[in-house]
This record gives sequence, structure tokens and C-alpha cells, in this order.
Amino acid sequence: MDKFISVKPLDSQLKPGQKVLKSADYQQLLSYESVLSKLSIREKQRQTDASEMLEKSIRHGKEQGMEQANQQLAEELQNFTLRMHQSLCEIEESLVDVVVESVKKIIHGFDDETLVKNTVRSGLELVRGGKKLTVRVHPQMLGVIQEQLGEFEKTAGHIEVLPDGVLKVDECILESDVGIVSASVEQQVEALVKALRRMSF
Repeated sequence: MDKFISVKPLDSQLKPGQKVLKSADYQQLLSYESVLSKLSIREKQRQTDASEMLEKSIRHGKEQGMEQANQQLAEELQNFTLRMHQSLCEIEESLVDVVVESVKKIIHGFDDETLVKNTVRSGLELVRGGKKLTVRVHPQMLGVIQEQLGEFEKTAGHIEVLPDGVLKVDECILESDVGIVSASVEQQVEALVKALRRMSF
């Protein structure tokens, strides 16, 4: 069967101002459009990738910044804690010194007789339960301690009070079958100081 060919006059299809392209030029134009389309798609992809990379970089920067800030904050807190601890230690030491000085002033405000009586009383608590007790005191305090121990002897058994010129006025030595106790106001103050320093450090 023969092909049907329709021939139309060229001027019937063209409008005024329109141009006619050659087939090769038209193919090249289509090729340019394809390239432009591909470039446009590639540019959009590049912008998308750039946006994602920017967001990722911002997130990473924030995370790094937060991590660095947290680390810096932790270091500052640690330094602050150390400084506070040192300050508190210094304050505690100063308070202990103030308390010790106050106690010394109070103790030295008492007369020697009162101090020796209290020292002997404290020492007796340590040797309580012994059958025989010898108390050595400074010769000036012999009468005072004999009088003090007169009442105690009624319940405690035999107590002998002896003068000892080697001892200070506020010192005493208590000897019993339980043990020997050397006591003085100075020793009691030292024990108090040690106890306070142990509590504060």
C-alpha cells in the first residue's frame, strides 16, 4: 500500500514573527535544554547537600561547643570547690585557735587550788576501781588535796597523798594497781586541742 503524504503550504503554518529552525539546530537546542535541566537538577542537589552539610556543621559545632563549655564548667567548679575547701580549712583552723586560746584564758582564770582539784578529780575517774591509791602533788597543794580526798576515801578505800617537789603546782600523779596516770591542766588542754583538730580536719 502506498504511503499517504500530506503537503501543506509553509505559509499556512507560520505566523508573523516566527522563525523556522533547521533540524540540526532544533536537535542542538533540545540538547542544550537537556543539559540545562541536568545542570539545574545538579545545582539543586548541590544546594541541598550544602544545606545539609551546613546544618551538620552547625550541629557538630554546637555539640563541640557544649562539650567544651561543659568541660570548662567542670574545671571551674572543681577549682571553686578546691578553693572553698581550702578557705574552710583555714577558717576551721582559725576557729580552733580561737577556741583553744579562749579555753586557756578561762582555765588560767582559775586559781591553782581549783585547777589541781579538778585535775585530781579527772585522774581519779581513770583509776577508779583500784584498791590502793597514791596521789603525788606539789608540796604547796598537799593540804588542799588531802582535804579533797578525805570524802572520796570513805568510798574508794585507802588513799595516800604524798608531796613531790618535781611536779608543777597544777600537776599530779595517781598510782594504783590499775595503772599510773600523770595529769596536769596543760595535758588536758593539749588533749582538748588534739580532739578539736581531729574534728576539724
